[in-house]
Amino acid sequence: MRGAPPRKLAERSSSPNGEARRLALYSAAVDGGGRAVRGEGVLTIKRQLLLSHLAVILLGAGALGAYMYWSVSAQMLDAVSQRLLDNVRLIESSLDAEDIRALGDRADSAAGERVIGRLRRAIGLNTDLASAYVVEPRGDSLRVLATSLGDGHAGGNFLSSEETSLLHRGMERAVVSDIRSAASQRAELSALAPIGTAQHPYVVGVRLDADSLQRSLHLLRLSTLGAILFGVLLALVLSRLLAERQLRRIRSLGDRCRALAAGEPQPTGQPPIGDEFDRVIADFDATAQRLREASAQREAALTALTQANAQLENRVEERTRAIEEATHQLKAEIENRLQVEALLAEAALTDGLTGLLNRRAMLEMLVQALMASRGQGGFSVVLADIDHFKRINDVHGHGIGDQVLAAAASELEQLQGDNRHAARWGGEEFFLLLPGTGLMDACRRAEELRARIERMPTPVRGLRVTVSLGVAEIQAGEALEDCLKRCDQALYRAKDAGRNAVVAARGNAFATIS
Repeated sequence: MRGAPPRKLAERSSSPNGEARRLALYSAAVDGGGRAVRGEGVLTIKRQLLLSHLAVILLGAGALGAYMYWSVSAQMLDAVSQRLLDNVRLIESSLDAEDIRALGDRADSAAGERVIGRLRRAIGLNTDLASAYVVEPRGDSLRVLATSLGDGHAGGNFLSSEETSLLHRGMERAVVSDIRSAASQRAELSALAPIGTAQHPYVVGVRLDADSLQRSLHLLRLSTLGAILFGVLLALVLSRLLAERQLRRIRSLGDRCRALAAGEPQPTGQPPIGDEFDRVIADFDATAQRLREASAQREAALTALTQANAQLENRVEERTRAIEEATHQLKAEIENRLQVEALLAEAALTDGLTGLLNRRAMLEMLVQALMASRGQGGFSVVLADIDHFKRINDVHGHGIGDQVLAAAASELEQLQGDNRHAARWGGEEFFLLLPGTGLMDACRRAEELRARIERMPTPVRGLRVTVSLGVAEIQAGEALEDCLKRCDQALYRAKDAGRNAVVAARGNAFATIS
């Protein structure tokens, strides 16, 4: 590989302004607030700080806000549930048990008015309550005796299904429905408490207005969101102040880079801040001084290197021409040798009469196929033998026999699609390797080959050529010799069965296909 001429390399390396150009590029990179170029867009350090602080505060404030919201909302819902229980207990204590029994037993209208009046006064004292009612359970049924909404609402469908399920527990002690379910479904919250003794079971119930509960949760959400927004605003302000402080030091470093690139003295009078940038600037000033001292020495060395490169270039060109000529000759010799070796290899692996692989080449291919399958099977083999071939040679001569062998090989090659998996096994026997083919598919291929050879034209009129075939599939863990032996046994069974047949070997069993 010749690469760039040494003289040009020396010229590029010995440029007096090479270091200055590199420093100018570096100063341009840190100029303008330390911009980091990404493709066509610019992401400044100020934006990076703002975005990083904003991401942190959003994650932190979001997590804290979510925790506060769920914690406070849970406490608020528990407090509302307890307050509703206190209200139902207070209403229960304000009701006269005698009025309740009179209303339930005799439907006393005066007692009913007194009960409804007490229920309405209780609702009036607490505007968050939607309604109150008195229920008399009767076995599996119930009767609504009075409601704060009036007698017209005391129908059979006055109670919800959840209140009905709470009623049995409300006969024993004060209970309240699931407030979290009511809050999520925007439904009314109910509380029940027993009245009187167990001999006279009555239950008083109250309902909390769903809108009141939702207003409280909405106010809590707004408060949480306001706290998060305040945290985000505070983070943005702090990020901006921190970014401005860092940018001042980056601009100072950029000024020093430009001064070094232009060969000017380093700027002074920059007040120290007391952070790591002060050490970086001090190290940069020391490095700039060492660069100026080394620049003169490097210029002298580069001049000497340029002269040496000029001499080396002439030598390299001469040596390169000699190597190219030798390489061209060697390449021609290698190509000729490869062609000869390819011809010899092809002659050693193929049968001269049929053009198919010979037995040695097929055995090597079988070993490779067995290794590729890792002993797990994965291919089938077919062994074919031309019926009464000796008779053909004796009656028509060996020339006609050779033509029959060539015609049969042609049919085998056309069936296989190539000659890489078909071989002349010996004499009038042919071998077919079917990679990735099961026993049944291999039998179909063998039957197709049998039919094609039976129909193929022959060099002698009236001469009919048939073939017998044995088929076997290699089993997992089976030795190659055992598989070939089973295939050969299948072929002999096809001969014994009258020839012109296909016999498949499955394990120790044999089946005649045709």
